Amino acid sequence: MDADVASSSGGDGERGQGKGKGKGKGRELSVVVDSGRRRSSCGYCSSSSPSSISHGLWAYSLTANDYQDLLDRGWRRSGCYVYKPEMDKTCCPQYTIRLKASNFTPSKEQDRVLKKMQRYLAGALDSKFDKSIDQSKSNLLCKEPNKSCDSRILNNTNQTNLVSVTVPLRETENQDKFMSLLSEKIDTAVNTFFKERGLPLTGQTPKPVVKKVKPQMKRKLKDIITKQEDLVYTCNVSFQLAAYMKNVDSKIENLDSVSPKIIAEELVRAISSENISGFIIKACSGHLNFYSDANEETVMVEKPAQSQQTGKKNYESTPEKRRELVIRMKRSQFDPDEYALYEKYQTLVHQDKKVSKDSYIRFLVDTPIPFVEPDGSSRVPPCGFGSFHQQYLVDGRIIAVGVVDILPKCLSSKYLFWDPDYAFLSLGKFTALKEIQWVSEMQAHCPSLEYYYLGYYIHSCNKMRYKAAYRPSELLCPLRFEWVPYDIAKPLLDRSKYAILSDYKTTENTHLLPTEKPGTSSTNDMHHHSEVHDENAECENGEEENVEDENFMHEEDSDVERDGEASSMDMDDDDDEDDDQIGADLLADHAQSIGEIVLDVHNIRVKYKDLQKRFVIRKNFLGELEKQLYRYIEVVGKDLSSRIVYSLG
Repeated sequence: MDADVASSSGGDGERGQGKGKGKGKGRELSVVVDSGRRRSSCGYCSSSSPSSISHGLWAYSLTANDYQDLLDRGWRRSGCYVYKPEMDKTCCPQYTIRLKASNFTPSKEQDRVLKKMQRYLAGALDSKFDKSIDQSKSNLLCKEPNKSCDSRILNNTNQTNLVSVTVPLRETENQDKFMSLLSEKIDTAVNTFFKERGLPLTGQTPKPVVKKVKPQMKRKLKDIITKQEDLVYTCNVSFQLAAYMKNVDSKIENLDSVSPKIIAEELVRAISSENISGFIIKACSGHLNFYSDANEETVMVEKPAQSQQTGKKNYESTPEKRRELVIRMKRSQFDPDEYALYEKYQTLVHQDKKVSKDSYIRFLVDTPIPFVEPDGSSRVPPCGFGSFHQQYLVDGRIIAVGVVDILPKCLSSKYLFWDPDYAFLSLGKFTALKEIQWVSEMQAHCPSLEYYYLGYYIHSCNKMRYKAAYRPSELLCPLRFEWVPYDIAKPLLDRSKYAILSDYKTTENTHLLPTEKPGTSSTNDMHHHSEVHDENAECENGEEENVEDENFMHEEDSDVERDGEASSMDMDDDDDEDDDQIGADLLADHAQSIGEIVLDVHNIRVKYKDLQKRFVIRKNFLGELEKQLYRYIEVVGKDLSSRIVYSLG
């Protein structure tokens, strides 16, 4: 460019801030370099020829508002590279899809995904990682000379402190033995109780038996048990002891002193002197109740509201294996733990032979969107605007990371990677549901943030149709940029992979409208993506049979070169013949708009209409630049082209 544009002494220009910085006159500005049309092979139809066609921009800076407007014109980003498929030319047209979070209704299959996570957190399911840890601990116990795993646990019954008992319980999952140990503890307390009162102990003295509380009993006691308590075990020996004492010593005058309630309270005081890790012991109407300590672990995944209304069964918690799920939103930055998970995911799920740290940073960490601090108003959410990594941690271990952009109107889901050891949890679907929930909850703080953008919907690629399962969704018309309900757009896409979706409004196309009401259509050719097997059905390796579809969740950028190199995305210098001739109507329509485009030339900002006043420019270069700017206005629109700084590199 230096040979084509030379500085002149005339004209006024605004001094820029250099590459990578988009500040001007005290405010953030978007700065891009136009990469023009690019062709590449397609990862959706597995085409080896350069049949995937898009227009690309390299963004030094892209404000949250400008990127929101680009999304609403069909653009997406991969790192700092922003691209838009040329819908009428590319092999697999990619339609931007979104849904309004407040209107979302989970399907039965999506409810099953949430319940499966709930079961896992309650301890009813194990991941490959959990099983390997349990096996390692079991092997470690068995290595003790002359002792089997069973004898090691039985030997613990002779110990006086139950703290040591809770660890073998987690490892052996043997609740019967644990209840036996609790019974022995109560029996010791009974012996002390009798000795302190000078009462005889005989072979007829009742022996305490601890039992597990069944779910139906918990429901009967719901008015007694608080939310912080989880009743697990109970013992009614106090009633038996009261009857036994009255029969043995008929001279007892104060019958209240031998009531089941008094006996239970005395036994609880004796047992409470010993620390039983993870449990709270209480006397309740003569019963000795053992509650799990909810303060030790807090499960953050709540039961879906729909399930509560319908009264569906809630899975019983296993307190000794209960897990904690934490969802943490962090600003986009390199995290070694996240990268290790990404490397594992790409290697095992996508069979990548080589994973580059630099590629990962360019693809998922680098972002052109400047962070906008929350200002306490309802215009900005508490987390601010920008690019974030949403971490999902179970007991402190990262099992999934969602890469998202938080923008004025939406959460835009960009990419997801997860731990293959937890594939049975359908983490692609689960994280999408949690992101929708996040948007719904965030509306109380930022009313304008009401949409969830799922990326691109590709009707011509069966594996990308799963996104329509999040209902009710809308697709963006590629010509008029209007949002069209999916149920209305689908018949048009069934006829042609490229369709001007807003054409459904025209009279001649009324026969294309679906016969059923919007939101009730049953897409037969999508069923194998939106339907899953029974939640208990698993493959031999413990993973769901439909895990393959999970690989595509949040991965609409997978066909874009992650390294940002031009090796697989060649710039198209030989445009189609119809693009070589800029129509007279287009010239007239954009003549005024092109003059208002702000250019960055040698780090100096100047409008195109003043370019020749400030610089000496070769005529052939000016002609090529003008042609490029016309195409640029076509793909980004007049409004954005007047706001975004167009850098000449």
